Amino acid sequence: MSFRQFFVRLYDVLWREPKLICKYYLGARSKEQGARGKGQGASSNPKPQTSNLKPQTPLYVFRVDGRVGHGGMFDRLKGMISVYAVAKAQGKAFRIYFTYPFPLEKYLEPRDYDWRLKDGELVEHFPQSRPLFIYGECYHPTRLLKDRHRQTHFYYGYNSLDKINERFGTDYDWGKLYHELFRPTPYLQEFIDRHQREIGTNYIVIHTRFLNLLGDKTETAINPELPVKEREPYMQRIVEEIKTFIGAKSKERETGDVHRTINPQPSTLNRIMIASDSMTFIEYVKHQIPDVYVVPGKVKHIDTAGQTDDGENIKMFLDYYLIGGAKKVYNIVGPGMWPSAFPEYAAKIGQTEFERITIHNSQFTIEPSDFHHYPRL
Repeated sequence: MSFRQFFVRLYDVLWREPKLICKYYLGARSKEQGARGKGQGASSNPKPQTSNLKPQTPLYVFRVDGRVGHGGMFDRLKGMISVYAVAKAQGKAFRIYFTYPFPLEKYLEPRDYDWRLKDGELVEHFPQSRPLFIYGECYHPTRLLKDRHRQTHFYYGYNSLDKINERFGTDYDWGKLYHELFRPTPYLQEFIDRHQREIGTNYIVIHTRFLNLLGDKTETAINPELPVKEREPYMQRIVEEIKTFIGAKSKERETGDVHRTINPQPSTLNRIMIASDSMTFIEYVKHQIPDVYVVPGKVKHIDTAGQTDDGENIKMFLDYYLIGGAKKVYNIVGPGMWPSAFPEYAAKIGQTEFERITIHNSQFTIEPSDFHHYPRL
């Protein structure tokens, strides 16, 4: 364990967890409090109250309530499935309390395992229940793996299945666990079916994640912004790569950094879908390559936006379900861009082949070393 990892764990144990306990768990409470935003469905989940669970059935609750930063949608899903896997391995009951910035049950419903909280199950009263804030323990999640005998509320955002399988002798698969927990609600499924008819079934997806590079300002300070004068040339560089990858451009790259093309059986491939975290890039690529498929709507990062509307939520879910339905998924990572988990884990949901392609180019002032991936403080 590095010094930084040790420091983050101490920070969780000595500051963030006690702060949550003091603010929300000391004394009986009957109202949901503390969300950074009201959320669209904060009142739709059961309110904290005295539990009717038997003492021998401790409950593991994965929480997304706006009291802390939770990360993007797949950070949340990775955490959910990690906690579910631990609960399953230990024979514990598992529930999800997801109210921020929307109620999860509007878009996803239980498939094989009912994760919904029942009336009277949720307890916010220390020491009968306690929060476990473990975002800083992604590399050594020892507290995640501990067998607990009281109701525990987990705040976590990483895929720890390798550690869980090693510890408990299991062979859990992320995509299979996802499908045990979730399926689209009829409301969401109607949108998925409509867009699936539009794009068909024979398509590939190319995904990009720019974070702050293009000035969208939708993320925390993970990476810097490109100078304004470099943004359009940068986007054009990525578009040229996409054109080459999809067979619309056949010339050899002068740099020789990437020696492959994305062109699986072009005579039978019907569509190319583009997905990105940058509305700036989406609008640019739609003008540069008019025949690509882009799910309509506005992109927002659900952890930094504070509020999202139904259309923005629908677009996010459509993106990841359509990515999961592709023939193959590619994540292009240029200088300063982010190796995104969104297409990688969406591909796992659909059991779809995934490939990440890195492009190097010294023309621009930002290189991959200019951004950092740290456990959140």
